[in-house]
Amino acid sequence: MARYVGVDWASRGWLTVATDGEEWTAQMHPSMHSVWFDHRDAAAILVDVPIGLPEAGRRACDRQAKEFLGDRASSVFWTPCREAVEAPTYERARQENESCRGDGLSSQAWGLIPRIREVDRLLRDGVDAEATILESHPEVCFRALGGGESLPSKHDADGLEARRTVLEAVDDSIAGVYEDFEESLIESQPQWARRIGESNRDDLLDAMGLALAAKRGAGDFRTLPDDPPLDAEGLPMQIVYAGRR
Repeated sequence: MARYVGVDWASRGWLTVATDGEEWTAQMHPSMHSVWFDHRDAAAILVDVPIGLPEAGRRACDRQAKEFLGDRASSVFWTPCREAVEAPTYERARQENESCRGDGLSSQAWGLIPRIREVDRLLRDGVDAEATILESHPEVCFRALGGGESLPSKHDADGLEARRTVLEAVDDSIAGVYEDFEESLIESQPQWARRIGESNRDDLLDAMGLALAAKRGAGDFRTLPDDPPLDAEGLPMQIVYAGRR
């Protein structure tokens, strides 16, 4: 039976949520290579990290995702250019981004660069993962799965509850899964990943939303933009998602 996987960074490592259409599981991983090793037979793996890095300017998929989200547009970061991602220091990365994109680099975007670099290198390692590991964005997925409705911030109780409601309305197999994960996830994990704290509850829901989008869209994803361009390494600059139907 096919598996569908959502992946989000959760403070200490990569949090994966996987489903075969009936059962749901969650696990922490120390690296994206570990994620790929455990889930390389999946039908689709959606990850909340930019894939496909611009050489100049801003990516169309980031711009369209911001337009799609409207009042939640700030949840989409402008993707750094490849030279900035490869830069050894923040100052050098800011200079490279200024040179190729025309603007600087926020401290938040700099914090994402190790994750971007990790996924980029995996996809260029010759592991034949680029057809399976695809870039997505949790807020885009929740907006699409929720029929276009805007949701409160995921950083408060109302936002978390609204996202759980969307997931359970779309797929009844997910009912109660969040509570089970919250209680039991990490019990059998290594010490470095022993707890999901209050600050990671949104990461858990994000990974669940990505997994559900993977399940509903595999083989027929919607993309931003409709005809995604490739970067200099041949990776698509796109954000994939699935609609409610």
